[in-house]
Formats: sequence, structure tokens, C-alpha cells
Amino acid sequence: MKLSNRTFAVAAIILVALNLFVYLWWANRPFVVLRPADVNREIVAGLEAESQRIQKMLDSACTSPEMQAYRRGEVGPLLRAQPGSGAPVTSRPTVTPNASVAATPDVSTPPSVSVPTTATPIESPVAPPDQTSTKILPQEQLVSLLEASTVRVLVFSEQMKYLGHGTGFFIDKNTVVTNRHVIEAGKKFAMTSSFLGKEPLPIKLIAATKDSEYTHPDFAVLRADKVPATVRPLAISTQPQLLQTVVASGFPSSEIRVDANIVTPNTVFSQGEVSVLQRQPNNMVLVLHTARIATGSSGGPLVNRCGNVVGVNTFIGAQTDKFSDRSLYALSGNALRSFLDQSGVSYQKIANDCSSDPKN
Repeated sequence: MKLSNRTFAVAAIILVALNLFVYLWWANRPFVVLRPADVNREIVAGLEAESQRIQKMLDSACTSPEMQAYRRGEVGPLLRAQPGSGAPVTSRPTVTPNASVAATPDVSTPPSVSVPTTATPIESPVAPPDQTSTKILPQEQLVSLLEASTVRVLVFSEQMKYLGHGTGFFIDKNTVVTNRHVIEAGKKFAMTSSFLGKEPLPIKLIAATKDSEYTHPDFAVLRADKVPATVRPLAISTQPQLLQTVVASGFPSSEIRVDANIVTPNTVFSQGEVSVLQRQPNNMVLVLHTARIATGSSGGPLVNRCGNVVGVNTFIGAQTDKFSDRSLYALSGNALRSFLDQSGVSYQKIANDCSSDPKN
């Protein structure tokens, strides 16, 4: 009986010691609080690292091993794609008066990019209209028309290093208009869109304004040899009216960065109104509007609801210390007409008589 009591006492002492050890460990354990801000910071850091990885790949030429690996499916889609480019609305710094300008771009041969023998456009659910109109288009037809006419303009160095991109649009069956500042740093050019097919189409520069200074004409004309017959040129109207509804189409970097197809992303659309028409000392009219544009939108069309060009999106005016205070500008259709007439480039003129627009 005494042995049993001693065994019990030893067992009790051991149990108390174990409980005391567990209590002391629990009381002094590291106490970690997972705050939402810390978690968000980690997520943002991961996204930024992925953005830099994709940007590095996009900065290389279309024929680079990294880009070829993406096309073969060896890179992505789990590694999400994020194209990007330079500024004001393409690859140049925020526009200021007296901004420096690159030398006049060379009229060069198109880049040697891989082009299919027959470019097969992607079918749209609604066919674009066959002819220009002065009547407001149904939304589906307007979208289809702009998809068949708006292209992404890719800019390369002589060695085919990717320099950036902007937007352009067809004014004839094989002729594209964009801003001069989109292409002035490049030597070779190509265009893409989901409507044109899977591969970039080479294009060559045939005309450009003498400079791309702020408030000066800023246009360039490019031409391709092989274009699908189903592309739709846009007619060029005059300057828009105040409070007229306008639509911008293009490839702003901030919107296309998460598109699964980095070569031929979907066209981005935005709608707004004309806020003011500002006539400059050289008689050119700047169109201030509220249809959202961003870096990469330069050279894209600003159209009325009839699908006719009333301006060319060109730059964003912003105070460096106030990101939200931004003004969105296009050069008027009249300015584009004048440049095309002087350059001997054919296009279709149309009056700005979109009379069924209730805000006209």
C-alpha cells in the first residue's frame, strides 16, 4: 500500500510539472497578428514583381526567345500577361509646351515580322455597317465598326527592339492614321488587332507632320501591303459640337495589361462628351472631352455615335502633383483633313450631321 501511494505521488508531481510547462510555454509563445494591411502589402508586392517580369519580356522584340515561348504556350497563362508602353497617351513624357522632339522618322521598309499568307480576321457577332452613315448606329454596330477599323501600332528600332505602342485607325483599305509622336522614335512598324488575325502585320511610314509639338498638328500615315478585305475604313468628319456624345477606341496600357492575349488584345472603348473646343494661334482646334484615354491611346479615333471621326486622341494634360486633375485632348477632324489633303492621301469626307444623336 505504501508503494502505491509513492507511485501515485510521483505521477502527480510529473503531471503537475507537465501542466506547468505547458502553461508557461503558452503564456510566453510568440504572438503574431495578421493585419489586413500587411497581407495586402504582400499581395501588391507579388503583383508588382509579376508586372516587372512581363514588362521585361514585352520590351524585347516580337521575335525574342521569351515572346516565342509565350506563343508556344511555355510562358503563361498562369504567369499573367501585362503589356505596357510609354506616355503622354503613348511613349513620350507628359506633354508640356516646348517639349523636345525626336528627329523626323525615316520612311523605311516594313519590319520582318512573321505574317501569315492570308490574315484571317476574328468573326464579330454583329457585322459592321458596309457604308458610312449620318444616322446614329446601334451600339453593337458601332462597336463592330470600331473593332474592324482600330489597330494597335507597334514601334521597333532598326534592330527590331520593341520601343512602345500606340493606336491607329484605317482611313482607306490599307492606310492607317496615327500620331507622329507614336512612331517618331522608331524605324520599323507593325500593327495588330484581334480583327486582323494572330500575327502582327508589317506597315511602312508614308507621311508625317514636321513635328509633334504641343498644339501643333501631330499626325502620321502608315500603309500595309496585305490587309483583310473585311477591315472598315472610317470617314473623316469635321470638328465636333459642344456636349456632343463621342466614343474613343484604342489600346490604353492600363486596360490591356491583364488581357490574356498580349499580341492582339481586345479593343477598349469609352464614351464621353465634348467639353470645349480650344482654337490655337495657328488656327488648329483642340478638342477637350471626357471619353477616357490613357497611355497607349495616342493616335486612336474619337468618333461620334454615327461612327465618323471627329478627332484623333493625342495627349493628356495633367499637373504632376495632382493625378486626378487630368484633361483629355484630341486634335480635331478638320486638322486631320488638312494634313491628309496636303499629303495627297485619299480618304472619305463626311459632314458632322449625326442628327439623331439626342445631345446634338
